[in-house]
Parts: sequence; structure tokens; C-alpha cells
Amino acid sequence: MKDWLIFSLLSIIFWGISGFFMKLGTNYIDPKLGFFYQMLGGFLVSIFTALFLISNIFNLTSKLGFWYPFLAGLTGGIGTFFLLKAYEKGNLSIVTVLTALYPIVTILLAFFILKEKITLFQAIALVLSLIAIILLSI
Repeated sequence: MKDWLIFSLLSIIFWGISGFFMKLGTNYIDPKLGFFYQMLGGFLVSIFTALFLISNIFNLTSKLGFWYPFLAGLTGGIGTFFLLKAYEKGNLSIVTVLTALYPIVTILLAFFILKEKITLFQAIALVLSLIAIILLSI
């Protein structure tokens, strides 16, 4: 099995467990407080990771090597806050499936900004994903 597939499957498992815990949290506390606690957990993972990277953490050969991942964390955190609000107001099963379609945004950005190609099958999948969003929101 290829490394990328193993890591992808582990990511799916941990994100799935994370979504479950986030929904449970919104049953007991305000999403804003849940967001803070989730980011605290993420911060601890960041500190642990930094311990392994300490010799390279301040050695930036490119400022964009800092800013792009930083902006990814910033926008990801904002997205997580809105996800918690959605969990508070909606059903776990529908919110999770709907928000799991976020790669549509990534694919469209890659297509329009990075000029990456989209195959016919990928285009069909995008259209079906958009249909899924409509059906799930009804």
C-alpha cells in the first residue's frame, strides 16, 4: 500500500472521530468555547510537532513558506468555528457530509488560479457534488 493512501486513510479516520467529538461538545457547551478547546488541542499537537522541528522552525528560506501554511491554519480555524456552529444547529450526519465537500472549493481555486486541469470524470464528480449539496440542504 502506498504511503499517501495510508496517510489519507488515517486522516479520514481522525477527522471522522474529530467531527463526532465536536458534535458531542456542542451538546454541552457553546460552540465558541468548543472552538477554543478544539484549537487548544490543535495547539498541543503543534507544540509536539515543533519539538521535532525546532532546528528548522525559524530558518525560513522563503517568507511564503511561512505565510501560506499560516493562512491555511487561519482559514481552517475559521472554517472549524463555522463547522461547530453548524453542528450546534444541525444533524451530525448531514452537516458532516455537506462540509466534507469542501474540496470543491480547493479544486475550483486550483483550476482558476493554478491553472490545473480537470478531467471529464473530475468535472462529472464536481457536478454530482454540487447536486449533493442541493439535495442535502433540502
